[in-house]
Amino acid sequence: MISLPDTRLAVFGPGLLGGSLLLAARTLGVRELRVWARRPESLTEVKDKNLADFAACDPVEVAAGADVLVLCVPVGGMKTLAQQLAASKPAPDAVFTDVGSVKGMVMREVAPVLNAAGLAFIGSHPMAGSEKTGLPAARADLYCNAPCILTPAADTPPRALERLHSFWRAFGCRTSEMDAATHDAVVARISHVPHVAAVLAALTAFRPDPAAAKFAAGGLRDTTRVASGDPAMWREILMENREALLPALHDLRNSATEVISALETGDGALLQARLEEARHLRATRYA
Repeated sequence: MISLPDTRLAVFGPGLLGGSLLLAARTLGVRELRVWARRPESLTEVKDKNLADFAACDPVEVAAGADVLVLCVPVGGMKTLAQQLAASKPAPDAVFTDVGSVKGMVMREVAPVLNAAGLAFIGSHPMAGSEKTGLPAARADLYCNAPCILTPAADTPPRALERLHSFWRAFGCRTSEMDAATHDAVVARISHVPHVAAVLAALTAFRPDPAAAKFAAGGLRDTTRVASGDPAMWREILMENREALLPALHDLRNSATEVISALETGDGALLQARLEEARHLRATRYA
């Protein structure tokens, strides 16, 4: 396991993702944990769990002297936070990053604010999470073996990029790099479409007769699990990534239309072909 004894880590937003970073950081021997939260009661919870050496509602105070600074707030709030952090004085070779699941907006609106202040920012998306939210849902092993996509800019300092790779690997992530547009197109299909599909499945299954759910087996529970995610958070994610998401949803609609047509026309061969294709494609990923 990689340790981080020389790292002063600043986490902005101690929710599920930020809180899990803090829990894991304690096991990695991080030199200092610094935490920002918007509400004082959130900081009290962080202190009660011994997850901060310094905690405050002033982001500039929290950033002071930090080596790695992670924005763990909803993507819609990152630009405002970055504008405040532009006046901060982290360590001379510090790197800022985030955990947002949409990177185009972050690289367009957040990175330039920090870069203009002479601060290095590299987008990150650790593909880890849960339908649960908040610090009580945080887990020290949340990032273990999770893919983490970094979205550096063309002028990103190589040293900062390597430092961020090492940082996420210390938490157990498998890191890779993409440009922001490619990231958003990929994540639209492997994360955002499945969430929409779970929402549609939940609406279809439960709307006509919610009481019928008592007869459901594990398949319905597993299929609709992610639909339990925070609606406000997911509204923001889907709206921010709608440009990449819409073509993927059109493909989903086309696949659904094909299955409906096969059932309407009694084309069992086509139906079986699609069932076999889906089974094969999933098996290639989850062998």
